[in-house]
Amino acid sequence: MTLLRPSAKDDTNVDSDELAGVISCLIDNTPVNIDAKTITPFKNVISSAGRLDEDNQTILIAIYGCWLPDHRLREYRYIMDQLFYYVYHKLEQLVTNDYVLIYFHGATPKHRTPDLKFLRKCYQMINFRLRKNLRSVYVVHPTRWLRTIIALSRPFFSKKFYHKINYLYTVAELQREFPHNNLSIPPIIEQTDWLYSQKYDRHNASIKRSIAQSTSPRSTFTVEDESIA
Repeated sequence: MTLLRPSAKDDTNVDSDELAGVISCLIDNTPVNIDAKTITPFKNVISSAGRLDEDNQTILIAIYGCWLPDHRLREYRYIMDQLFYYVYHKLEQLVTNDYVLIYFHGATPKHRTPDLKFLRKCYQMINFRLRKNLRSVYVVHPTRWLRTIIALSRPFFSKKFYHKINYLYTVAELQREFPHNNLSIPPIIEQTDWLYSQKYDRHNASIKRSIAQSTSPRSTFTVEDESIA
């Protein structure tokens, strides 16, 4: 089974703890030792995407579903637990004020998509500060499967949190939301975006044609007018 691996440039900047095979950190004042070796293939799942140009205070954080582990891995639950601690640790480091979360689901097969149980656990473990400072969540390339999982998770989310979730079907839509931010898009997601763009460009064109036809005079009216004349 082939696992997606991070590029060499992303393996720089590791601290001595990581080189020793463990990342020691505090999560809600509780000491946690993260198994650095286990999460190494999946560390690209989170990255900073800069700050909003409009205020230079709100940070953009990208999550890439294509880097998540495969459900079929023997120690999948253990890996996901360790990866969750790592992502949480990175959020605690990055977030000082408001932040926007951008989740790229493109190129993420169903066997890498987190299940309902895991999403519920993550939401319950995230502390009040991170929930409060979250301005919005953008889900790029949502599939019907993912939208269903999020909808089923609604009873476990607060109403305020749920209404922060926005769906964007193409990278072009994302760029319109953040025109002054250069977001890093992995090549594998760019390839998927082409497929989404083809699909939704046709869909939008069909809607525009339908609107145009509904607002334009019908041909039968023209015939009737001519007959009256």
